[in-house]
Amino acid sequence: FNDGRIQQLAPPEDLYERPENGFVAQFIGENNTLEGTVETIGEGNCTVRLGDGSVIDALPVNVSRAGERTLLSIRPERAEFNLDRLPEGTHTVKAEVLEFIYMGDIFRVRLRIAGNENFVIKCRNAVGQRRLRPGEVIDVGWLPQDCRALEAA
Repeated sequence: FNDGRIQQLAPPEDLYERPENGFVAQFIGENNTLEGTVETIGEGNCTVRLGDGSVIDALPVNVSRAGERTLLSIRPERAEFNLDRLPEGTHTVKAEVLEFIYMGDIFRVRLRIAGNENFVIKCRNAVGQRRLRPGEVIDVGWLPQDCRALEAA
């Protein structure tokens, strides 16, 4: 509910994995957002230009035309800096590491991406996992289906 209106009626897994708008995306679980403009849109895919000029692929949820402003929703555990774990050709963006937080079984890394200084990724503390340092510039990517293009508020 938001202002007395149902935003999305679905099981918890759907609310988390497939939010239909920005309110639902922020309501359940941690969520990253990036603002951009839809460049192209097709069946099940769109390209979005971010404020820094980066172009990424996303899943169009409730955007319908090129030129439309959008709010991209990406869960922290879906973003990846070990790019060999992503399919070849996946769009990536440059990110500056602002903070690295050791939490035992995971690392939380706060990044600056396209002007957003609160983009968080979560990484398993696995054997061989590289530890990032504040000030380091890295490439970050995600699968297009994990980046949901929602209508801008």
